[in-house]
Amino acid sequence: MSLVPEASTSRAPKYCYFFKTLLVEELELETSYHNLHYGQCALIGRLAFKANQYRLENVRVKCLPKKYSLGEGTVSLLILGLTHDKVVENRVSTGRYCIVRGEVVLHNVQHPKGAKLTAGGVYDKINSLSNDPLAQKQYLSALLATYRPAIDLWYIQVIDRAEDLLTRRLEMRSLIEK
Repeated sequence: MSLVPEASTSRAPKYCYFFKTLLVEELELETSYHNLHYGQCALIGRLAFKANQYRLENVRVKCLPKKYSLGEGTVSLLILGLTHDKVVENRVSTGRYCIVRGEVVLHNVQHPKGAKLTAGGVYDKINSLSNDPLAQKQYLSALLATYRPAIDLWYIQVIDRAEDLLTRRLEMRSLIEK
């Protein structure tokens, strides 16, 4: 599969102004950053603290057949802006199920204080290189080597029955998208 998007199939992403329910896996496992969700989202997962960073681990989606569903905690997404003080203030703790609302960004893992990118910015850069497929491929390869999806935190809250809530939200999402 080519890293360079086909000009005929690639459309400019539209910013999502509502908290679309996404799976942690949809963000963490996406390797085509120009296809990454652009805008606000809501994620349900289990809060973890790994390598001195707060992360949101995936929750197993029971409504999916086992062969299409990852086990709980298999992948996790970095939560930017979540500090120990915010954890205490919002009465959340590691190991608890949470709903996280925020904006999807690409975080530079080599320079954590560096600029964050979005799918819209990636699309614009690829589009600006449209006359040079080699430059597009090099840009996307460099992105994959240095950036990872993350959620820029706006809100976090502890929830109960995470699997059930996630299943219901995904069912509603599938009805809306039909």
